Amino acid sequence: MSMVAYKAPYLLQIMMDDEPLNPRTDYDNFGHMACWHRRYNLGDEHNFEDTNELFKELVMNSVSPDTVIDYVKSGKADSVKLEYDRAAASWEIRSYDTHFKKWYDEASFPGKLEANRQEIFESLVDTLPNPDLYLLAAEKNIILPLNLYDHSMLRMSTGSFLGRAQHAEWDSGQVGWIYATPEDMEKEYGSLTPESREKAEALLKSEVESYDCYLSGQCYGFRLYENGEETDSCWGFLGSYSDMRKEIASQSLPESHRDMVDHLHEVTDTVTRYKGYEDLMEDLEEMEA
Repeated sequence: MSMVAYKAPYLLQIMMDDEPLNPRTDYDNFGHMACWHRRYNLGDEHNFEDTNELFKELVMNSVSPDTVIDYVKSGKADSVKLEYDRAAASWEIRSYDTHFKKWYDEASFPGKLEANRQEIFESLVDTLPNPDLYLLAAEKNIILPLNLYDHSMLRMSTGSFLGRAQHAEWDSGQVGWIYATPEDMEKEYGSLTPESREKAEALLKSEVESYDCYLSGQCYGFRLYENGEETDSCWGFLGSYSDMRKEIASQSLPESHRDMVDHLHEVTDTVTRYKGYEDLMEDLEEMEA
């Protein structure tokens, strides 16, 4: 697609950028995007085998042993217990098997809890299911789901596509997570406060929006000619076509010519990216003839 408008002495050309930069590999990002998909290479490079490995690392790196131990001891984990066996004088970790509807012994730690604190912490992290690990990790980290819609094009969002995209019940689902650690937030904002967490979440969502534009092909560039000479150009704009037009009007056109973006004509020739000023003027003259 290439759109062209002329208002003396300016000629404006807007077109699809068919060689856009990948915002996850070519830009500096605040968040970390971990995805798993059998057909597409999505997000950032990572070494996590699955969500469980990701959540375990986040908990191990940001949550204290006391927090995890207290979480389980207080009964907040429905399928994992940490109990003291007086007869054996040991701390026991047990997990519940929903299929057999039975509790199983996972690990035993003779002696006092304090003497085994680190080992019990690590064993609990290995035993807890993903929902509990997520709740623990989310106390310190910002973690948002990544949902992919695969239907004639790729789209990505932190929200579900159900109810807002055709056939989303079959063609969409979660493919990963985008997250920011306490260290990321402190580096970016200088402190860990409710306000910085709110800003961090908004920034993560904006990164997903940019990646969504890249995946769905909402990538544009433009050229501006004045009296036949190219005076301005920009590539790699990620966003909607309407936002692109507004930005060009406000940033690149004089006030007297901002209405040019409302009078763009489509040039269907697929080689318009390589056409020059004279070729584009000929196209406009042919359309107006």
